[in-house]
Amino acid sequence: MLEIALEAVNSIRKKTQDAFNEAEKFDYKPDRSIVTQTDLMLETEIRNIFAKRSPGVSVWGEEYGLNGAEKFDSGWVIDPIDGTRAFLYGIPLFSTLIAFVEQGEPVVGVMSFPAISTTFYAAKGKGCWKSVEGKPQQQLKIAKNSPETVEQAVITASGIHSTNYNLADGTIAYDLDSVVKTARDFTFVNDAYQHAMVAAGRLHCAIDTLMKPWDSAAILPCIREAGGDFCSLDGSREKVMFGGSLISASTPALLDSVVEIMKPSTSD
Repeated sequence: MLEIALEAVNSIRKKTQDAFNEAEKFDYKPDRSIVTQTDLMLETEIRNIFAKRSPGVSVWGEEYGLNGAEKFDSGWVIDPIDGTRAFLYGIPLFSTLIAFVEQGEPVVGVMSFPAISTTFYAAKGKGCWKSVEGKPQQQLKIAKNSPETVEQAVITASGIHSTNYNLADGTIAYDLDSVVKTARDFTFVNDAYQHAMVAAGRLHCAIDTLMKPWDSAAILPCIREAGGDFCSLDGSREKVMFGGSLISASTPALLDSVVEIMKPSTSD
């Protein structure tokens, strides 16, 4: 399945790059998130590849929903453009995310960043790898002496939504302010790219307070195979792709520390 997922992202890379360079128009979905015609075109092309290479396997995509099953448990998960705002506003860190899931757990994950010709990918038991066009593939392994406390760590978040800075579309105001004030360093990094940098050992922890299953699924095998840990913001390490949020970290101790410090205040 990893071979098929890589074939899919490689086959659409040039079209995605061209669309990124020409992006000017966009529409709004009913929930006010931004979508481009590129989203629809890319998901259609990926689904066509899956239909040929893995016929009969369920496919769940952000744009066209679920086909091949009444309820999703196993199969492909697609986010054709993760970070649509980055795509529209000329920031080259948007990605195409593809995962293969077995009984609710992602076992293959591919994160393709076409604008920078870089792909991160992993399969269960096969390690996490980074591929940059024109360069040898590199296996990623998080250092064993990575930080275990917030004070030692370089931490990122994809935004301030569902935090005590700005509730926005969220329902829980997680205490991001305490992370900002306590971390060794803190910055904002686009969407899946921040998690890729955790797998690469460049960052120690990445926070997404609001996530859909197609946002999370491809990330999880990469973090796991690189030697990191992840959970949803309630601290659960089970069925994380369905958890509605995601924290990835270089060590379990750091992950637990960030979950604890981000707990919303119970005071009035």
